[in-house]
Amino acid sequence: MKIPNNFIFSQNNLQDYQDCPRRFYLRHLLKQDWPAVETEPVQDQEELIALGERFHLMVQQYFAGLPAESISTGIENPILMEWWNQFLKKQLLALPGRKISENIFTIPFEAYRLTAKFDLLLIQQDDQIKIYDWKTSQHTPRSKWLAERLQTKVYPFVIASLLPSLFPQREIKKDNIEMIYWYPAFPEFTLSFPYSQETFLQDQEYLSNLVNEIARKEESDFNLTNNEKTCKYCRYRSLCERGITAGNLNDLASMEDTDNSAFDIDFDTIDPVI
Repeated sequence: MKIPNNFIFSQNNLQDYQDCPRRFYLRHLLKQDWPAVETEPVQDQEELIALGERFHLMVQQYFAGLPAESISTGIENPILMEWWNQFLKKQLLALPGRKISENIFTIPFEAYRLTAKFDLLLIQQDDQIKIYDWKTSQHTPRSKWLAERLQTKVYPFVIASLLPSLFPQREIKKDNIEMIYWYPAFPEFTLSFPYSQETFLQDQEYLSNLVNEIARKEESDFNLTNNEKTCKYCRYRSLCERGITAGNLNDLASMEDTDNSAFDIDFDTIDPVI
């Protein structure tokens, strides 16, 4: 089963392919139900996912014009309240410039499409473009690890590709783009990745090769990852005969510190269905 002509690539499914081609095939082509949980304890994981989704919704409402006080009254979870208070301290709404929150941008790419959903785009008056992404994980990864994730490549690339159509009357350089990750659980911790024309060309080649590699594959070519320790955190492990016991949620941080290819559970909102 090859990918259909209307398939939409994203940082999420590309990351799945990079981590494990078989997981990409099961999840995004076969739409296979997930027969197992990712981590134990299950309740802790589900709570973190729900808190991440709620936080993103609150920030979206905030930038849409809902008063912060009105949003705050509905918060009962103390962790979420702490995240929210730390976010408000950043005073992003007061920064000059155009702000676009929770918006999806899609571009033609190779024979398919490439999409990205942005937590916040800040287009400043000096033509600087800052891409903010909220990470509600309970641990902070290394800069090198995050630099190699597909999101760090896809998001700036999509915006850089759209510069002529977004700003037809102005010539904005790709050097003006910056990708910023912010962790509300660690408010002083911010990772920033500046962009450039050179980075754009490198990402274009990398993503093009990756998409075309996927497009050429037959079903039997979507092999299992060689990094079997990541299978503990994959819901398809029983289908692949890679174990039945889920990995512990608290062990993920140590895995990332020692292995850049470790499976990442992102507790933020997953890719939209388009």
